[in-house]
Amino acid sequence: MVTPSLSIAKSRGLLVAGGLFVALGMAELTLRLLPPFGPEFILAGTTGSIDNRVFQDDVALRVVLAANVDIDGFTTNALGIRGETLGPKAADSHRVLAVGDSFTLGMQVEDGETFSDLLSTQLGPNIQVLNAGVPGYGTEQATELMRRLASKVEADAVLLTVYTGNDFRDNSNWVQSPGMPTEPPPVRPPPVRPPQWTAALAKYSRVVSNLLMFTALRNQESDFRLEEYKDEILPFVDHDHLNPLKPPTRTAMKRFLSTCFEVKVKCGVAIIPPAFVVHPERVERTFTAFGLEPNLDQLDVPQDVMRRIVPKEVAVIDLTDALREGATEKPYLTFDPHFSAAGHAIAAEALGPFVSQLVSEQ
Repeated sequence: MVTPSLSIAKSRGLLVAGGLFVALGMAELTLRLLPPFGPEFILAGTTGSIDNRVFQDDVALRVVLAANVDIDGFTTNALGIRGETLGPKAADSHRVLAVGDSFTLGMQVEDGETFSDLLSTQLGPNIQVLNAGVPGYGTEQATELMRRLASKVEADAVLLTVYTGNDFRDNSNWVQSPGMPTEPPPVRPPPVRPPQWTAALAKYSRVVSNLLMFTALRNQESDFRLEEYKDEILPFVDHDHLNPLKPPTRTAMKRFLSTCFEVKVKCGVAIIPPAFVVHPERVERTFTAFGLEPNLDQLDVPQDVMRRIVPKEVAVIDLTDALREGATEKPYLTFDPHFSAAGHAIAAEALGPFVSQLVSEQ
């Protein structure tokens, strides 16, 4: 026989559990309806993982894509280029080699959804855009990969994408330490990772993902991954942080131009800004999360500087305006700094006439 006190306790327990469930449900719904805070993208670094089967070491470039990969909507061919096997190029067709970093590769979307694949469809059967992006690449690495691949794929033109969120920094770091390190890097204590189950749950729950985000931000002084994210934002704070990074990029762009002449291709550059440039409403919370002073007047400066650094012999297109016009389509992922499928579609639409012009001038 159940005593009255035990029955009351059970009822109260059920009420508390039910109230907690309703509260969590309301919090989840509220967070899904609210626009992103801004710094959610850090979860790509603090809870995300990369399948190392996609990459292989390279002495000169540190890393390249592995050949003949076929993993969950991501494939590479025998040349380590994303996509299907290349056959002989038809006499009346053209090939454009797209090089750059993770924004070019687009690991966050499936084959067929990257701007390279969309351009190939958009421009018709006589123009094929090949995706040779590699995460982490700066301009020097992309240039060397272009030299390796241009003749193998019979490229008529090359499209280099530069991401102002980190390419200035990456080019500066490359000057200091190019190629594969000859000695192991200094050992740094690994950041404390959240339990695997919470990282998995964060993919489906905004409550959990935001909790992980704020926890990571509170511990950023001991997490080198967040130090890197802060470094990426600094050029958008003021000229003092941007100016020292300009010379390495200027040198790298000159080498890019000389390599274009060397391999006899017409070259173009597409500039991609970070999400907070396209969504200025995210600036204040993104900057303050890293202890930085927001500066709306500086947001377009890195893109302007990059346009001026690109040699005049190289065609250049800044995708900032197109992405801003399509901002309501959510071109960037919330918990990752990269393009969503919509972002790739917007980029492809803007790049179509630009790439057509490159090919026609070849």
